[in-house]
Amino acid sequence: MDYTGNRDAIVKKVAGNLKGEKFEHALGVEKTAVSLAHRYGADVDKAGLAGLLHDYTKQKDNIALAERYHIPYITEKTLHGHTAAAVLKEKGYVTDEEVLSAIRWHTTGREGMTMLEKVVYLADYIEPNRDFDGVEKLRDLAYQNIDKAVLYALQMSIEHIIENKSLIDTDSVGAYNYYRNLFPGEEI
Repeated sequence: MDYTGNRDAIVKKVAGNLKGEKFEHALGVEKTAVSLAHRYGADVDKAGLAGLLHDYTKQKDNIALAERYHIPYITEKTLHGHTAAAVLKEKGYVTDEEVLSAIRWHTTGREGMTMLEKVVYLADYIEPNRDFDGVEKLRDLAYQNIDKAVLYALQMSIEHIIENKSLIDTDSVGAYNYYRNLFPGEEI
């Protein structure tokens, strides 16, 4: 999908899949991803497209989609990134592997993320509609040092998961360890 030439058509597709706050969230992630891409020299069009489509299957039956596309998972909560990438690729809506990868990893992160993956991962956390303890610090950090911001976001996410006695995706653990090792002993 050509993001710049077909944004209105893409927004209509997103609106057909995401309702209410989830649709507004997608628009916020798009805007934030574009802003972060400008800041860090990532491809702005790819960031906007991935930001807009990142939750494409969020309101679908992601367990059924995971079975259909043979996607292994640990927790249903993080599954929609993988299923969205699979659906968007199959439908031919997105063929760019960098965009698909940014969509795939936006919920869990992964070790050694590309700049585009980090941009979309953080945009999902800090878009303007988000309101939670620590979001302002994360927003500031995202524009100062993207790797420290990724580490801080992973740390907050894992702490939240543990507080809720939920399962932690192993990709998030790997991502946390990778980014923690970039700043050994440093308080973020």
